[in-house]
Amino acid sequence: MEKGLNVKMKSFGSRHPQVIDYFLIALGILLTAASIVYIFNPNRLAAGGAQGIALVINYFTHWNTGLLMILINGVLFITAFALIGKSFGAKTLVSSLGLSFAVFVMERYLYGGPLTTNPMLAAIFGSALMGIGVGIILNRNATIGGTSLMGKIIAKITFLDQVNCIMATDLIVTLFAMVVFGVEIGLYQLISVYLTGVVINKVIDGISYRREVMIITSKRDVIMHYIISDMKKGATLLQGKGGFTGADTEIILSILTQRDFIRLKIFIRQVDPRAFISVNMVTEVSSASSEGF
Repeated sequence: MEKGLNVKMKSFGSRHPQVIDYFLIALGILLTAASIVYIFNPNRLAAGGAQGIALVINYFTHWNTGLLMILINGVLFITAFALIGKSFGAKTLVSSLGLSFAVFVMERYLYGGPLTTNPMLAAIFGSALMGIGVGIILNRNATIGGTSLMGKIIAKITFLDQVNCIMATDLIVTLFAMVVFGVEIGLYQLISVYLTGVVINKVIDGISYRREVMIITSKRDVIMHYIISDMKKGATLLQGKGGFTGADTEIILSILTQRDFIRLKIFIRQVDPRAFISVNMVTEVSSASSEGF
């Protein structure tokens, strides 16, 4: 039953990749919006970007943060379109405006109070929630606008490196928020900006991780047959020579997900308990299939 469900999901994903992309982007938007509305904003923590600018403006005007984010991202998109063209993509348009709209709706209709009023807990758990949400969005080749678009615009105008422009923009937003909300809150904001970046990288790497498995075994044919025929994965034979014995040997190499690696390891332990298995983490695979070769 489980195998049949997995096959159906993979088949659906291969036929409708855009549907899967936008579903995950929507999930990332909801997680990111929740971190802003229920954790960051009530504690006056600016995570940089459009949210940070909107939070500072809200302090003086009391305008809805989601509405401010829509206005800010709208201005940024018009500017980016005029200077850069369409290179920022439809997914970025959907995700950034979708995030602003989700924040607006949550603040206006779904707000039931902050999840915590402790600034340290807010910095830690807000960063974790936002990092997961933004990581999911970035993994689908989209961005949430804000400093990403600001960085592109500044890089276009000044010819500076885009990554440095994004980091500088986030830092400037954080410093402005520090002036408005105080040094202590600003220090929590710096912690939050750092933790959010760490979580984003972990999420992106975690989604992309594969296991590079190398196997030296006396049951080469049996294990190769299991990988290719039973697991429906790819494998490659490498020529090797024993350092101690000098004997020629063949090494099985395959790129697998964590789940598939566990299946393979259990099978190997059953057919050849003395087999040697080496595993390395792979963060990117480029081929017709990312499940193995």
